[in-house]
Amino acid sequence: MIQVQTEWDLSQERVFIENLFCQRFNFFIVIFSLVIAGAAGANTQPKLDAILWVGLVLCTLVALTVYRIYVKLIWVLRSLHKIPEHPVAQSGVYVKQLGARGLFGVNAIIGIIIPLICCSTLLAGAILASFRILAAK
Repeated sequence: MIQVQTEWDLSQERVFIENLFCQRFNFFIVIFSLVIAGAAGANTQPKLDAILWVGLVLCTLVALTVYRIYVKLIWVLRSLHKIPEHPVAQSGVYVKQLGARGLFGVNAIIGIIIPLICCSTLLAGAILASFRILAAK
């Protein structure tokens, strides 16, 4: 007989959200890379303008989904850190013991900083292309 699990706990939510976070970030990087490759291959100025502006809109929309799941992940992780016997809380104690070797969390880098840098780069490129400072080949 198959047992059906009816409860969903924070540990399962963490696994699900971390997976979704990584998938969305990877999808964002793929779109950004395709926009950059398309812009590099644009042979006319209108194509370059269109690729950069449309790419900026697409990357911004996907970046918002990355940020949204980042916020949820941070909420789940903070909730799990409040449970002293949970492995997430225990790993946090271990990382603190490492001191400088424990380094820092990268979730904010993946969830905020990289998408901001990429979208800012596309915005700058789109503006420069619109003013013909950045020209097609």
